[in-house]
Amino acid sequence: MENRYPELFQPFRIGKVEIKNKVVMSPMLSIGWFDEQSVISDRMIDYYVERAKGGVGAVFTCGNVPDAHLERCPFTISPFAAPERFVAQVRKLAQALHQYDTKLFVQIWFGLGRVAFSDFMEDQPVAVSEGPNRWKPEVTCREMTTEEVYGLIQAVVDGAKLIYEAGADGIDINGAYGGYMGDQFTTDVFNHRTDEFGGSMDGQLRVLTEIVRRIKEETASDYPVTCRLGTKHYMRAERQAAVPGEVYTEYGRDVEESIAMAKKLEAAGYDAFLMGNGAYDSFHWLYPPMYHKEGLWLDDFAPLTAQVHIPVIGPGKILQPQMANDAIAQGKVTAVAIGRALLADPNWVNKAAADKAEEIRPCIGCNAGCIGRIFAGQTMLCAVNADLFHEAEEALTPAETPKKVAVIGGGIAGMEAARIAAARGHKVTIYEAGAQLGGATLAANVPDYKAASRRLLKWFEHELQKTGVEVKLNCSITPEQAAALDADVLVVSTGAKAKIPPIPGVHGANVMTAVDVLLKKAPVGQNVVVIGGGQVGCEVAYELLRDGKKVSVVECLDGLVSGGTEAISAAVVLMLQDLLNYYKAEIHVSTSVKEIREHTVVIESNGTRSELPADTVVLAVGYAANDALYTALKDCGKELYLIGDARKSPGNILHAVADGNKVGRKI
Repeated sequence: MENRYPELFQPFRIGKVEIKNKVVMSPMLSIGWFDEQSVISDRMIDYYVERAKGGVGAVFTCGNVPDAHLERCPFTISPFAAPERFVAQVRKLAQALHQYDTKLFVQIWFGLGRVAFSDFMEDQPVAVSEGPNRWKPEVTCREMTTEEVYGLIQAVVDGAKLIYEAGADGIDINGAYGGYMGDQFTTDVFNHRTDEFGGSMDGQLRVLTEIVRRIKEETASDYPVTCRLGTKHYMRAERQAAVPGEVYTEYGRDVEESIAMAKKLEAAGYDAFLMGNGAYDSFHWLYPPMYHKEGLWLDDFAPLTAQVHIPVIGPGKILQPQMANDAIAQGKVTAVAIGRALLADPNWVNKAAADKAEEIRPCIGCNAGCIGRIFAGQTMLCAVNADLFHEAEEALTPAETPKKVAVIGGGIAGMEAARIAAARGHKVTIYEAGAQLGGATLAANVPDYKAASRRLLKWFEHELQKTGVEVKLNCSITPEQAAALDADVLVVSTGAKAKIPPIPGVHGANVMTAVDVLLKKAPVGQNVVVIGGGQVGCEVAYELLRDGKKVSVVECLDGLVSGGTEAISAAVVLMLQDLLNYYKAEIHVSTSVKEIREHTVVIESNGTRSELPADTVVLAVGYAANDALYTALKDCGKELYLIGDARKSPGNILHAVADGNKVGRKI
């Protein structure tokens, strides 16, 4: 039978190198997994090899900073300062990938410049031109001297020679992308230099054109070099992003200028473009969370693809094989780059090749394990794939003694525990009080932008069926019933309950929880006050604003989406803030709620009280662990576990999957 995605499985060439298919792994900065010299570790090699086994045509590794001594911080330690170790590890990776006919492109990026997190910098931040730091405008970045720019070029070329020596198939230059240092050279609003690296477009591109010329001179004239290129910044102003559908004047770089740049870069000798969009000033376009549509960048790539004669490789929240195939078939891109979706499922390509797209574990765009943790300085993980970076040691081992396992609660944690335990040979039954599996995600997944999360539930259902898990719905379990179950093991996954704050009037007829609103359990009035400006409260407010409601959000902290116990991606935070501002929500931070009345809410800020009109009041002030069943079962005599939000609340999907996975392996 003919494959449904024929475009994905045709070869293409980057210079002299043939790639076996049109799916490459996009570069992602794997914080926490490098060795102490910032060199790729053996664990990272295992991670990349797993994606090669999974079918990708090429791996583009995450950026390596040149040894130019320009920026001193944990994010800019140069692996090229340990040349012997670097060459040995890259050679080891290349040889391992080649066993699966997967090619290796090693990326070099120039550093951070004005987008550096100044709190981490040991010296005054440097940038292409003097100006305010992106995150802390009160911090001024000094302009690189001309000598320092030439030193940067030399350091990039020196690093490229090590990559060539190590046997990588090519080099990717993270050049005109994302608002990073290289992109600051190529963007008018950030490049005010008066030397040969500023002024005209040729001057702004000089760093990139000099680098490709010298790499090919000092390695081999046909050695493939690709360039990371962003087509559109989506900036309304400095540090201000546009939102989807907004009519605005582009402050940064637009598609037409990027096309002109691409032609010059092609003429300079680059062999392909690895595309992108957005910048640190429009952070949620650079690292698009769930609120952005899938494939959001593809239409911007199409006109550029039509104007150049080298491959255009397009990433950008491409989560499903059909979208990837269609993008190539329609000429929007030559090939696709898959990033976060390969974190979620390393076998994405092989499953597409086998026409088993429904078995692909979907990335849900939450940014909880990847982007959120990376920019919090924490180890990179994946919310839906607990095995990430444990590829070598995490094969499921059959249970020594198969047991009867009862999982009480069919949310994410419960389903993951059941899936893993059943795959190891246990006989597993899920007892779910509701009419559907999914727990708290059933309400959270209602908005149209949560399609990927809804696919995750379908994936879990498919996996549970495949592993033989019995599911009993509409089945509430009392402590006595749980203790009497024919089970050796009880896994309590009963989730969390919405907190009800002690506010006068909180039990009034006009008060609803966020879950009630999302599940449409009662009509919502025109004037709505949402109490709680965390992620849940802001998502509910966004839904209501799109429904035409007038919404006020009241938050006791000094900013929206600023609480919680888990790292929340800045892309999520900034996009929710931008969306609420665009749809004209009334925001009250550092504000407490004193009373809920029939048609108003009394609030207090800085000692002053006022009233907000409120036909409906929505409570979104967090959740408390629902662990009563577990507490009642502590002396039941059975092997007993507590997981998910029932164990730790507030949590998130990363915590739920990790909890379920750990217990499923332990039983």
